[in-house]
Amino acid sequence: MDETAPLLSPLEKDALQEIMNIAFGQAAADLSEVINLYVTLTVPHIDILRFNGVLPIISKDISGSNDMGMVKQFFSGKFSGSSVLIFPHGEGKKLLQLFDENAGTSTTDFDVDVLEKETLIEISNIIMGACISKIAELLKDVVSYSPPRYYSQDQIHSALEGAFSGKDSFAIFFKTMFHFTEFDASGFLFLISDQSTLEWLKKAIEDYLSQYA
Repeated sequence: MDETAPLLSPLEKDALQEIMNIAFGQAAADLSEVINLYVTLTVPHIDILRFNGVLPIISKDISGSNDMGMVKQFFSGKFSGSSVLIFPHGEGKKLLQLFDENAGTSTTDFDVDVLEKETLIEISNIIMGACISKIAELLKDVVSYSPPRYYSQDQIHSALEGAFSGKDSFAIFFKTMFHFTEFDASGFLFLISDQSTLEWLKKAIEDYLSQYA
């Protein structure tokens, strides 16, 4: 992989942004159905990173990077890799309110921590599953998944390193905003894969764009 060349052209990146907006619309609909509350998900920022660019993004751009929670899930198909959703400090407790408005009033700190992890896993499973499935559908692929797994702050670095199969790995990075009626929350989604998947992705985007030629 040429370390100086962009991984996707501007046109390919714009097409991927469009695909992700559609995918996040599906994820928002699925999440709204589960929590019985209207939610919108936006993707105000997308970037394509080489394997060595992920940790600097986390430490530089994610507020509360010294206290984060992360959920990782493997997916496989022609489009294959790891989906990683990172929640900065405090976002998990916000999202916990969607499932238990009394959280923190009648439960211990330990119970809240457990509930927060379970909430992040459930929300991540919905968002990552819906997004990946919709991307695969739009790009004429079918994917399967492993169960999602939660990682605490001290596990994140090694878990991210383990998600990269080698120096030809790359990540698609999305800053994600959750908009609810009473509050907003944020998360950071990484789709991590390798050179063979990148080659497939570029061809699949080309085929996707040909529909509008």
